[in-house]
Order: sequence, then C-alpha cells, then structure tokens
Amino acid sequence: MHRLQRLGVPVAMAFFAALVASSAGAVDRRAASDFHRRAVIEGALTAGEAIAVPLTTEAVAARKRGGEVRLYDAAGREIPSLVHSAVSRGEVFDRQVTVFNRAFTEDGAQTLAVELAARNAPAVNQFVFEISDPEYNARVRVESSDDGESWRIVRDGLHLIRHRVETEKIDYEHNALRIPTSRTRFYRFTVRPTFAPPEDPAAPDAPAEEPLDITAVAVREVVQRGSALTLRPTIERYDDARDDDPRHHYWKIDLGSGSLGVDSLVLSIPETDFARSAALFEWDATRGRRTRQLATTMLFRFGDDAHTELSNFSTDSQVLALRIDQGDDAPVTVRSAVAKRPRQQLRFLVPDAFEPPLALYFQPDAVRAPKYDLARRLTEHEITTFREIPMGALAANPGYAEPTPPRSERIPYLLYVLVIPLVIGLGWYIVRTIQKGPTDEDDA
Repeated sequence: MHRLQRLGVPVAMAFFAALVASSAGAVDRRAASDFHRRAVIEGALTAGEAIAVPLTTEAVAARKRGGEVRLYDAAGREIPSLVHSAVSRGEVFDRQVTVFNRAFTEDGAQTLAVELAARNAPAVNQFVFEISDPEYNARVRVESSDDGESWRIVRDGLHLIRHRVETEKIDYEHNALRIPTSRTRFYRFTVRPTFAPPEDPAAPDAPAEEPLDITAVAVREVVQRGSALTLRPTIERYDDARDDDPRHHYWKIDLGSGSLGVDSLVLSIPETDFARSAALFEWDATRGRRTRQLATTMLFRFGDDAHTELSNFSTDSQVLALRIDQGDDAPVTVRSAVAKRPRQQLRFLVPDAFEPPLALYFQPDAVRAPKYDLARRLTEHEITTFREIPMGALAANPGYAEPTPPRSERIPYLLYVLVIPLVIGLGWYIVRTIQKGPTDEDDA
C-alpha cells in the first residue's frame, strides 16, 4: 500500500505536467491553412533549380506587418526558403593597381597615373581617393590608355570636395569619381585645386592652393545587383526650433504610411553651379523633432558633374529631415526627392518532387508564436545565380482556416477543476506521511 502511495506522487506530477503542456499548446507548427494571404508563383520550375521570386511592394508590406512568409506546394508540403534583401547600393569589386607615376606643376596641379595589375583589363567605373588634407576642393580630369602612352579623356570637370564644420563635428566629404564602364589597363588623373576667389573682383585670380596630399587611389567596379524599388515622397520646408542658425534650411521628407524602409535619397535641385553641405536625420513625429543622423555629404553641381545623393544608411522611419547649410551664398531649393530601398526576394531550391503550383503564404496580421527565423532554415551554399520568376497577385488564401484557440482558452476552468483537487490530495498525503512517521516495513 505504501509503495503504491509513493508511486502515486511522481505519477500525479507527470500527469499534471502533461495536462499543462497539452492545454497550453507546447508545439505550434505551421500549415498552409494558417496563412490568410497567398500569391501563386508563375512560370515552369525544374527540380534542383535555384529560384528567386522578387517580392512586390504589397508582399513586402504584408511580410513587414506579419513578419513571416512561407513557401508551400499544392499538396501542402513546405519548401525551405529564405528572404534575401539585395543591397541597392550595389556590390563593390576592388581592382589591384600599381601607382607608377606622379608629377607636379607650378600652378598646384598634379598628375597621378595607375596601372591595373591584371593582364586582361577588368571593368572599372569608380575611383575613390584617400586624401589627408582636412579641407579641399579640386577639379579632376580622368584619362585612360591601353599602352600608357596614348591617352584619351574619359571624363573632365569632376570634383573632389571635403568641408569640415568643427562646431558641429561634421565632416562632409565627396571623394569618389564615377565614369562610364571602361576596360583599359592605365588611368591618369590630373587633379587641380580650385583657385581662391579674389577679394577685389577687378584683381587677378589668386595663386592656386598647394597640391592635395593624395595617399591612395582605389580602383573599383560597382555592380548594381538588380534595380532598387523607388518611391517619390512629399517634401516641404520647415523651420527647426532647435536650430537658430539662419544659414541652415530644413525640409521634411514624408515617405508615406506605406514606407518599408529606404537606404538612399536622391534630391532634385534646379540651381546650377552650387556646392552645399547636407545632413539627413530621422524625424520623431511624437516629439516633433529630428533625432538620429543618417548621412552627411556634399551636394554640388559644376557643369556636367553633379552629386545630389545621400546614401550608405538604412532606416524604417516614415518621415526624414534634411538640413542644407547654405553658408553665405544664395540658398538652393530642393524641388523633389526620390527614395530607394533594397529589393527583397524569396529564394529557394526546387525540390526533386513537388506538386505544382507553388505559392507564397503570408502571415496573418496577428502573429502567432513561435515565430520562425527562415534564414536559419535554409543554408545558401555557394550559389551565385538565381533565376528570377514573378509572383502572381497577392490574394486571400482559399484554404485559410481560423486558428483554434488552445484548450485552456476554450475551457478556462478545466485546469482549476483538475488541479485544485490534485493539490489538496497531494498535501493531505504529505501531511499524513509526516504524522505517521517511519513504518515497520520501512525499518525492515
């Protein structure tokens, strides 16, 4: 009898644990019927093929609200997949170079030539200068050559600019030159600092500044991996109550309630021949003020050389704040803006056996736990080429079934009805055992 009583304690505890786990729903696995939106994948598929499905703006918005997207075939079998975000700034390939010539002239200009180390000249479309001078403004002419002797002009009138504002601890810099894609082994740069403006307009130009202290030149190819998704936000001027500097002009850039995050902003400025420092911030609508600084740059246009883009940032903020330091010059006006965000794709490998068509299923607005991290469910092996196929329109999932609430919600008092007698009985058993003390059988 006592042995049965002793055995009853762990049995009761195991029964109680199983009851709690069952009522709480310890495992919550997904099925195609759990998702209330879906989009059928269009196009023929081959087993083992690497596929990328670009997500539409509506699909990305649905994913952002719910946080999950899954891939199933017509039989309801899930296919491992992950969401990949393509960086709209592009992929950078550095080219190995050798600096073999540097010359200076009396007017402050310098000529710097580089040779690509590769025998077969690879594609090049960007040069990035490392310059140690704290401030500079220079014009650059870029030439190319196949043999290092006969040169042809690729671009002329490009600019390198750096402006530091010590009081604000901000360094505005533009040290990258873009050219049409070229495939030659030799490049030559003629860098000429701008002349200091004379105080008297009738006086001759002041002598040129000292040559720039160029410490390195990176030769690169920037490849845009697919086009970024763009949107045209609204823009309006406003006065910042926290900044009383009259040289600072501010604009609010509203990306709209459907904003899904951006990583670059291109401004439309109609004025010609200008150079202004600019900074981009997030805007907190609750506090009515700009907050985190996202990017700084030099905005300028000189002839056919222009730079009006702020990049190398990422934000989900709906409203941004733009500040332009007009200095002592006539102010420039921002007419419009174009924001860009990375394009998202659903990537997967076509299984050997599946029932078409495949479809993307999107999580309902109310997220159910547990939320799976799809990036951990599929490992991308060295796959560099994905065939893109479109997805159909996002529509209601005909097989969607309302989730069944857990047993504890359907019968809320069931646990109390079963647990309270169990606790009372367990307490009574412990008290009786203590009162009786050890039995003869236990002593034996």
